[in-house]
Amino acid sequence: MATRAVIAGVGITRATSPRKQESSSLELVQEAVWAALEHSGASPDSLDGIVIGNIDGFEGTVLGAKHVVRRLGLGAELPVSIINTGGTTGGNLMQVAARQVRSGDRQRVLCVGGPTFYGVEDLQSAINTNSPMIVEQPLGMGAYHMGAFYPSAYQQRFGATVEDFAVSVVQAHDHASRNPYAHLRNTLTVEDVMAAKPLSYPMTMAMVCPVSTSANALLVTSEDSAISLRPTPVLIRAMATSSDPYLGGGKNDFAAMENLAILAHKVYQIADIRDPRAEIDVVELFAPYAPMQPMQLEALGFAPPGGGIDLIRSGATEISGDLPTNLSGGPLCTNAGVAGELAPYVYTALQLMGDAPEEMQVRGARRGLAHGTGGTFFQFENLAILERMERP
Repeated sequence: MATRAVIAGVGITRATSPRKQESSSLELVQEAVWAALEHSGASPDSLDGIVIGNIDGFEGTVLGAKHVVRRLGLGAELPVSIINTGGTTGGNLMQVAARQVRSGDRQRVLCVGGPTFYGVEDLQSAINTNSPMIVEQPLGMGAYHMGAFYPSAYQQRFGATVEDFAVSVVQAHDHASRNPYAHLRNTLTVEDVMAAKPLSYPMTMAMVCPVSTSANALLVTSEDSAISLRPTPVLIRAMATSSDPYLGGGKNDFAAMENLAILAHKVYQIADIRDPRAEIDVVELFAPYAPMQPMQLEALGFAPPGGGIDLIRSGATEISGDLPTNLSGGPLCTNAGVAGELAPYVYTALQLMGDAPEEMQVRGARRGLAHGTGGTFFQFENLAILERMERP
């Protein structure tokens, strides 16, 4: 008989840049893992599985994660699942762990997201293997060139300006300034964002995520197994993934995130959500480029087509608004590869448990949405609805 999966423990480390990193990648992972166990109150010998993420270039030949788990201090007998789905790896960790628990095969599964890249050059060497070889690689297109397709098409259809997109950055940095775990905690103005180094129009350097180093972990358990643990459990109410064509030429519309909209419809049906704006209390989106956030808000049903920027400008997505979004600062302020992709699930769970850092805690949050995306043209999406479970 299928059981329900819940999040019952969270661990996260402070982020920084790789060149300022004081702990090794292994030490960061160890810190996150043991913090999750301490938060949950679970003992290492109560675990019966580990799901760990790995991005080692898109040939999948290194699988360094299998060496990391041997050094976590959790014993040598735990079964390990290594996930490598490129940029969506972190978001898929929780989904794999939840399916293992729901099947009844496992009771307590630890999801581990570590830092992935050792600086900009290492990141670029991995991303260079991601671009489609037929057209995009010969044209010399990089990640943010392909990321610029969306805002360019969006501008053409809805008349958005560079200043409009800069508003997302300003809000992200304001939120990150209250998050003690964030990498970039400096505040910016719209003028700062617009004056930053141009990359690929309409994006400037300030609109693109940093290369960060951090680690995080989630403990996913069965509902019964969570009873003896410390935090208020968070039910994984609904979750799913979806994908779009790999090549840019296979996309139907760059001015709308159609794949995400289809996925959201599916997940909302599973969670019985009829009015997402009214029924969801907190949102964490994976938007590594600033123009993505208003488009994601539209695809998720929080704003009409072309209305995402107005939603952000209205203050609705601030901590005092009715749809607090990316209160962590999101990937625009911290992006550590696998850890960065797992982070929306980590921060959403913390909010619903009531255990987020005090300055960014949404009071009374009961239901949250966590999202991840990846791929050259962000073809791959994962999404989950999480709910606070009050103890009897």
